[in-house]
This record gives sequence, structure tokens and C-alpha cells, in this order.
Amino acid sequence: MKKTFLTGISLLLVAAALCCWNPCAANAATTKQQTGTARPVSIPKKKQTTTTKTQAASTKTKAKTTTAQTTAASTSGYQNVVTWGKKHGMRAAWTQKNKTLRLSNDSTTIVLNIGARHASINNIKIALCQNVKMSGGNVFVSTQDINTALEAITNPRKNAVRIVAIDPGHGGSQPGAKHSGKQEKDITLLIAKEVRTILQNKGVKVVMTRTTDRTMDLKTRPRIAEQNHADVFVSIHLNAASADANGAEVFTTTPAGAQSTTPDSGSTAATRGNKNDAANALLAYHIQRQLVQKVQFSDRGVKRKRLGVLYDTAMPAVLVEAGFISGSKDQKKLFNASQRSKIAQAIAEGILSYKKTVESVKPTPTKSNTAEKH
Repeated sequence: MKKTFLTGISLLLVAAALCCWNPCAANAATTKQQTGTARPVSIPKKKQTTTTKTQAASTKTKAKTTTAQTTAASTSGYQNVVTWGKKHGMRAAWTQKNKTLRLSNDSTTIVLNIGARHASINNIKIALCQNVKMSGGNVFVSTQDINTALEAITNPRKNAVRIVAIDPGHGGSQPGAKHSGKQEKDITLLIAKEVRTILQNKGVKVVMTRTTDRTMDLKTRPRIAEQNHADVFVSIHLNAASADANGAEVFTTTPAGAQSTTPDSGSTAATRGNKNDAANALLAYHIQRQLVQKVQFSDRGVKRKRLGVLYDTAMPAVLVEAGFISGSKDQKKLFNASQRSKIAQAIAEGILSYKKTVESVKPTPTKSNTAEKH
């Protein structure tokens, strides 16, 4: 009886439990618990604001970093030219704010125009491989132009000039430019012979690629210079265009990878002539300076071009365009014997000036020499 009574009570308790259980309520509780576990922890409003400011600051910092990286990328391969100038005791000043910058010391004045692809060194125009840039208030010049133009001309390397090769342009069946009954091949030979005489009188040995009116291919000319162990090679030519075109210009071979002053149609790969890029620019500068100062030629500048007689030379080499055979002003210089002699004198003096400059450079002290002095 007692056992039956207990069993009855147990059954009543189970039935009561079943009546009170609500499946929907149980499912809702489980869902809420699961949602609470996955939901991010709520952040007080004040802290959210702080985080937002931090994020904004972070975004701003990233923006500045990106801008800095963009600026750095835009001047990749460039140098701050004012910093470069300070190393050589040059003072920097704007002659036109944010347009024209001048660097100068006691012996040299360099003028740079923002966005231009040329510089002026002591009033002689020098073509550059890349445009002058301005970024963040600073002026930048490509490292290639620093090395093959600015540094090359203002801080030359030591060298020696014992033998000079003079190449009168054209000849034989290749008359070159013609005007008013005159031929380029004849005038270049006359000038070249006078240059030879002046240099020989100064004790310099001269090799001529031709001394008569004969045909020569482009590769033979620098080869003659190399076979005779020439230290420099100077090819003499004349320009031709309209009567309004006048002036002198001197070409060097274009540095590797760069576009010439007038765009190239072929390869821009390095050639043997590029081993002398710095010396090429210095030689061209000295000759052009003499032509402008002594003959009063209009300054068409030192330019860069991959010319057949320049790109494969073993020694410093330039091609001189000594005026326009077609130019109304230049004809007075080229067709008159006494005036033409001034051209020859200027070219010779340019070579001699280059010789004096590179031979007077003091050798850089070596570590061993420095140690011996101490």
C-alpha cells in the first residue's frame, strides 16, 4: 500500500512537470544565449568616439605616408640639387620663385628651370636626360644628369691628353650639306687642318682621320683614333636648315637608357662610348664655350645623340656642329677665311682648355697615402 502510494505521488509530480514545460520558451532562451555569445561586446559611447578619433588619426597618418611614398617615387633616381650644391660650396637662390634656381660659388654658376630638360653652366646651355623637378619645395635633378653633366663639368676627373684625333666630317662621295656652291666636306677639312696646326704648335700630337677629299665610313673614323691611341676624338661638321637657323652646338653620345635631345628611333642600351659620359660632357662644354665666347656663335648648347662616330668610341668623343652652312649669319663666318680661322682657333682652344682642366685635377688621396701622412 505504501509502495503504491509513493508511486502515485511520483506520477503526479511527473505529470505536473510536463504540464508546466513550454518548448517555445525553451527554444527562445537557447537562441538568446547563443546570440549573446556571438554578439560583439557593446562599447560605451565615449569610448566609441575615442576609437573613431584614433581611427581617423590612423587614416590621416596613412594618407601622409602614402603621399610621402608617392613623392619619393616621383623623385626616384633624383637628387636634391641644393644638397648636392652645398657639398661643392654652392649657394642656392631663386631668381624667379619656384621657376628658376641659381647655384653659384666663386667659379661656377648653374641655372636650372623647373620642368626644363636643360641647364646652364657658366652661361652655356647643357642638355639633360630628364626634366628638372620640384617636389615639396625642393628642386631635384636626375642622378644620371648629376653624374654626366653637372658633376662632370664642375668637378672633373683627372686624365691626360697626349694625342688628339681630329675627324673632318664627310668627304669623297659624301659631300654633306651644300649651300651657295659650298660643300660641308671642304669646309670641315679646312677647319680641321687649322685645328691640327694650332694643337701641334702647343706640343700636342694630332691624328687626322682624313687629310684629303676621300670617302670614309662612320666606323673607320673612330677606329683610326683608337689604333693611334688617341686620348680624345673630335669630329667636325656643319649644320644645314633655313637661313634663320644659326649657331654652334656640340654633341656627345647619349647616356645609357636615356632619350637623346631629339628622340631616338632605335635602342637606348649602353654602348662603349658611355664609359666616357662624364669626360664627353666636359670636352663638349669646353669646346662649346670657346665657340660661343670667341666666335660669337649663338649658343645651341651641348646636346646628346647616338651618332655613328660617337657611340662606339674608346676615348672621350664629341661631334662639333660649327655653325650652319645655310645660315645667313653663320655663312659670314664659314665662307670667310679669317673668320673661319677663328672657328678653328676656338675648337683648338676648347680642346686645350679641356686638356689643362683634366691634367690639373689633383688625384684623390688613397687610404694608404692618408695613413702614411699620419
